[in-house]
Amino acid sequence: MVTEQGHYAQAQALLDESRAISQALGDQARVAWVTLHQARLLFLVQREQEQAQRLAEQSLAQFEAQGIGWMRARALSLLGHMHLARGEWAQARAKLEESAVYLQETGNRCDSCEPLLGLARVALGQQVLGEARRRAQESLRIQVALGSQALFPACLEVVGRLLSAAGKAREATLRWGRAEALREELGAPLHPVERADYEQAVAAARRELGEGAFAAAWVQGRTMTLEQVLTSQEHSTLSEQETAALQPSTEKDVPTSPTGLTARELEVLRLVAQGLTDAQVAEKLVISRRTVNWHLTSIYSKLGVSSRAAATRYAIEHQMV
Repeated sequence: MVTEQGHYAQAQALLDESRAISQALGDQARVAWVTLHQARLLFLVQREQEQAQRLAEQSLAQFEAQGIGWMRARALSLLGHMHLARGEWAQARAKLEESAVYLQETGNRCDSCEPLLGLARVALGQQVLGEARRRAQESLRIQVALGSQALFPACLEVVGRLLSAAGKAREATLRWGRAEALREELGAPLHPVERADYEQAVAAARRELGEGAFAAAWVQGRTMTLEQVLTSQEHSTLSEQETAALQPSTEKDVPTSPTGLTARELEVLRLVAQGLTDAQVAEKLVISRRTVNWHLTSIYSKLGVSSRAAATRYAIEHQMV
C-alpha cells in the first residue's frame, strides 16, 4: 500500500521486517513473495537495477520450485516490465504474454491487467498502435467489469500516449487530466520509472496545442467522470460495440466441467490424451511449454492423479476425449 502511495522508504522498512519474520518462520513462499516486492520497489524507484533484476529472477525460481503458478506469473510480469524499461521489446513481450495468458486462463483476470498494460506499452514503443490500443482497452474492460480502479490512471496515461502518437493531442490531454485527478483521489502518484515517457508525451502535446488550449483541455479532463472519459463519442477511441463491452459484467469465471477444469485445461487434457507431447500441445495452442506444464500440474491436482498416463485414462473413462 505505501509503495503505491509513493512512500518508498517506509515500504522498504516494512518489506525488510516482513522478510526477517518470514525467514525466522521458515516460510519460503512468503520469503519469495517479499523478494518479488523488494525487486519491484527497486525497479519503480529506478535504484540498483541490477539488484532488482537478480531479486526478480530469484523470486521466479523460488515460485517455480514451489509450484505457485499465479505468483510465478506476477514475477514474469515484473521481469517483462524490466525488459520494457530497457527497450528490450522481444524479451518484454515474451514474459508479459506468458504472464497474461497464464493468469487469464486460470481465471485470475484482475492480476492479468498489469501484464496486459505492459504489452500495450511494448506495442506503443514499437509503434504498433493498433495492438497498443487493443491491449490497453482489454485491460480497461477487465477493470471495469471487476470494479477495480487501481490501474485506471496508468491505463488512461497509456491511452493518452497512444492518442498523442496518433495526432490527437487534445483527446490525449483529456485522458491525462483525468488520470492526474484520479491519482490524487487514490493517493497513488506516478512512479519514477514511468515519468520520463509520460512527461515527454505530455510536453509534445503541450507544444502541439499551445499553452492555452492545453491547459483548458487538462482542466476539462480533470472534471470529467470516468464514464465520460470511456464513453464520450467525441473523445473516445472506442467503437459503439467496444463501448458496450465496457459496461460492468456479472459474468464469472466458472469451471466448464464437473471436475473443475477450465476450458483451456480441458483443451490441454484432450491433446495430451491424444498422445501429443508438451511441445506439440504448446505449438497447437500457441502457448509456451512451461505454461503447458503448469496446466498439467493443475489438471493432475483437480483429477487427483499424479501422471500423464493416469490423466489420459481418466479422460477416456469419463468420455472427455
